[in-house]
Amino acid sequence: MPDAATFDEAALRRMSREVDDRAFAWLFASRYRQMLIGRVARVTTALQQLDLEAALDAALSLKVSSLIVGTCELADLARKVEVEVRLQDVTAARLSASQLWPAAVRADRALGDYLAGSGQPTCSIR
Repeated sequence: MPDAATFDEAALRRMSREVDDRAFAWLFASRYRQMLIGRVARVTTALQQLDLEAALDAALSLKVSSLIVGTCELADLARKVEVEVRLQDVTAARLSASQLWPAAVRADRALGDYLAGSGQPTCSIR
């Protein structure tokens, strides 16, 4: 069972219920994993280049997608980066962003374990 601070599987169960489609939630989470490296890289690259608008956009994207999937630690870190960017505190934002990579590794592992354990759902025709 993954650490709830890293991954809260209830978020995916909630999504499945809300859209009434387990396959959609599984595919959404799988796509999230595929895009995770790019999302984190966008945040860190934008901060390195002092592009605060791009950093804010990337942090918001990471925060929202992480909240939907249930990768809580990443959502919290992205929110922290977002706040620091809005305050134009680049030093603090870069420090917070440096924690994104290890958190992304933990989230990817926990989400991968969950998806492997839940099995790929079959699509149903409605």
